[in-house]
Amino acid sequence: MSDQDEFDQPEMTPTLAETARRRADLHHSLIELEQTISRPAVGRETDWAKNVLRRLQDLAHTLDEHIEVTERPNGLYAEISAKSPRLASKMELLKEEHPEIREATSQLAARLEETTIGQEWPLSQARDDLQRLLGRLSRHRQLGADLVWEAYNLDIGGIE
Repeated sequence: MSDQDEFDQPEMTPTLAETARRRADLHHSLIELEQTISRPAVGRETDWAKNVLRRLQDLAHTLDEHIEVTERPNGLYAEISAKSPRLASKMELLKEEHPEIREATSQLAARLEETTIGQEWPLSQARDDLQRLLGRLSRHRQLGADLVWEAYNLDIGGIE
């Protein structure tokens, strides 16, 4: 890398650094949930559901942290608003997804607590419902990465 390239690199602000850490945490929670969903469940649906519920609760906590770091008064969206106000509509769309994703996560957790996997909620349907949530979260992370790139020309990564 040339000396000029070093000067062209955008500065990693403390908010961006924290966002990258939270992004890595969210990715880790998504992977753990997906791995748990994919484990054998036939004949052990109750244990499978308990393990999935535990991972889903972990994901909900990590999602709350993500929302906090992005939406707080001096958070990521405030920093991007000051730097690139033109991205306000993209930030608003991401903010609008937060309560929807949080609610979908809570509903699936409640359903796992209250419903027996099997006849009441077929295993294949439970897995499909959970995979759809993972897809929504993955898409949300992708749109967030695009937003940060547009604002800073910086890939915050978040996968260790």
